[in-house]
Amino acid sequence: MNQHNISQDNVRDAYLALASFAQEFEEIYCQRLVTRIHFVRPCLHSLVHLPREVICLGPPLCSSQWTLEHTIGNLGEEIKQHSNPFANLSQRGIRRARVNALKAIIPGVDTERSDDGNLPCGSKDLGDGFVLLWARKSDPRPLRDCEADALCEYLGIPSLGDEVLVRCWAKLRILTGQNCYSAWKEKQRPLEKRRTVRNVKVRHISAVQFLAYWRVIRFL
Repeated sequence: MNQHNISQDNVRDAYLALASFAQEFEEIYCQRLVTRIHFVRPCLHSLVHLPREVICLGPPLCSSQWTLEHTIGNLGEEIKQHSNPFANLSQRGIRRARVNALKAIIPGVDTERSDDGNLPCGSKDLGDGFVLLWARKSDPRPLRDCEADALCEYLGIPSLGDEVLVRCWAKLRILTGQNCYSAWKEKQRPLEKRRTVRNVKVRHISAVQFLAYWRVIRFL
């Protein structure tokens, strides 16, 4: 539901998943009784209507208040003059509006979303729409035995062969253009500022696909 572009298959899958979740919640916590309907909060019930609203209004990300709330949070993080925070906030908002206007008038200045394939400084294009984004650890480290065993079990292979080195990255841009944040960097932030909503579902991939990606990653 957080994608800018959603296919009909995504909408159908989201509807089945959200409707199933809402029904199971009602059965477990209120047995679907009218006398306990107050336990089903509006934020929970509204999940069932999200896929239908996509058909009528488009993706919620483009028509809801999420984008505005996220912008307010970003501007709040930029406040540096705490003696006069509201004036500082308004100036940050004006500067953001001017920058966005310039990017709309002259698309070439927007290097992060340009059509010529330019990527942010320090990023690494893995291909197939996946991009590793800074920050990253300076030195790679070997996998611990428990990590190697878990990875082999997940891939269904007896061994990874040679010693495997890993390097932590802060973010991964996926096919939809969204950025996924790693636990390594997020755990360094206070709990109330962690972006826990940036969760993605990882499906099983074959060992051949994994090793193909690994050849790109292991030498970064």
